[in-house]
Amino acid sequence: MKEGPHTRNFWHSIFIILCALVSGFLLSFIGFGLLWSGISWHTQLIMALPFLLLSRAVYRWSKGALGICAFIVVGAAPLGVLISRFRDTNDSHLMPVLVVLSWILGVLAGCYSGYLSRSAQMKPAKHVTVSE
Repeated sequence: MKEGPHTRNFWHSIFIILCALVSGFLLSFIGFGLLWSGISWHTQLIMALPFLLLSRAVYRWSKGALGICAFIVVGAAPLGVLISRFRDTNDSHLMPVLVVLSWILGVLAGCYSGYLSRSAQMKPAKHVTVSE
């Protein structure tokens, strides 16, 4: 029995979704570990960069499927909710919520960056000739 291209595309999409879920969870786990080790809240905001790079890679790998980038946020959601329950030194939830929002903004920025790079790659180059 031959496996058709539709079945192959289905399993490829499932694999990308699974990788996005696991990668989102692992990045949030790293962020939680950094928080647990005593890194300051302001330094935690830098964790948006790995989320940006991950979402750009997933967007490019999935050939522009924007919905698959949402699975990165879904993977990071369990520990993101846990982190947002913590309190900072001023006894407020502001910095933990900002850390989790920076992750989400990193994912959105990565998807947008992937979109821009894909659209720049798709446009044909126009040759300009100068006549004298």
